Amino acid sequence: MSWRTPAWAYGALLTAFAVALSLGSAWNRKLVLTPVHGQILAGQPSGDDDAGDAAPASEDGPRVYQRIKKTAQARAAEYGFVNFNQERLNISYRISEADFKRYNAAYGYRPEDIEALKEWRDNATRSSYRLAVAEHKSQAQVDAAAAAIQKEYERKEHAYLTDRGFVLEKGGVTRIDMPGVVRRNGPQIKPLAQVFERVADAHGYRSMDIIGAVLSFAQTAVKYRQPDDVYKGKHTGGILPPITTVVLGWGDCDTKTAMVSSILSNWAQMRMVGISVPGHYLMAVLQIPDKGDMFVEYKGLQYILLEPAGPAWLPPGKVADETVAQLNGSDGYKIYPFF
Repeated sequence: MSWRTPAWAYGALLTAFAVALSLGSAWNRKLVLTPVHGQILAGQPSGDDDAGDAAPASEDGPRVYQRIKKTAQARAAEYGFVNFNQERLNISYRISEADFKRYNAAYGYRPEDIEALKEWRDNATRSSYRLAVAEHKSQAQVDAAAAAIQKEYERKEHAYLTDRGFVLEKGGVTRIDMPGVVRRNGPQIKPLAQVFERVADAHGYRSMDIIGAVLSFAQTAVKYRQPDDVYKGKHTGGILPPITTVVLGWGDCDTKTAMVSSILSNWAQMRMVGISVPGHYLMAVLQIPDKGDMFVEYKGLQYILLEPAGPAWLPPGKVADETVAQLNGSDGYKIYPFF
């Protein structure tokens, strides 16, 4: 496999046992076929629920474990899990505490920062008005100056939120910029992708096996837990950034999707999309589906579905019953291209 910078990707094929289902190509189109048979969720037995200090799995030990360590100097995480080839894998990741703090601080926005921008705008508008009165400017000139200040405020606000992983929608509503989070974190999480690359080399994996390894890691080794929307005064949008997810050992559906997508973005020719339904988030990879694979179409291309949330152990092309119901729901789904 070959690496390139800054945006990597790779194509993959993974045969999965799933129900026959076809998704429409329109942006918000619903599933046009319902499942022939109900989904049967697979699972991996885990070790001790307090596996933060668990020992690595032995042949007779737990199939899934995580060991999370924090010192004054560094954060480290080690995981054991079983992939869809029924092979036990072990991966580890380490980051210095200083780098981790800088990384964590770069995500999420603070209301006081937005208020400071508004204060700048209001002060600049008042100063501009006073100057216009003193210089006997026309009302048209006053309005033009105020409009220019407002435009600069909007530019600053957009730049700040984009830098912090968010987009501002109409009505002043902020939401996570998931494609932006994935693109930014791909290069930053490359060391973990290289760990998976070494595992792949050791086991003779092809690209389809790597997708399964990363997906099963997210589903079973990383625990499911929902982050707070606001943490220590900072708005997070209810997700953790990918490296934080790895070193803490937990996350929810969109958090795990961001992590999986960021890791997989480090292989050539990869194309991925995010799939958003009310209350849930998953992803899909560009690949011609095998018979029975569940997929979406985007711009005339087929993407097989991946469900990173866990704890169900679901190969590519297979998703949970609840997800099928959401995709079939009256609200439909939205597709967000990552690459």
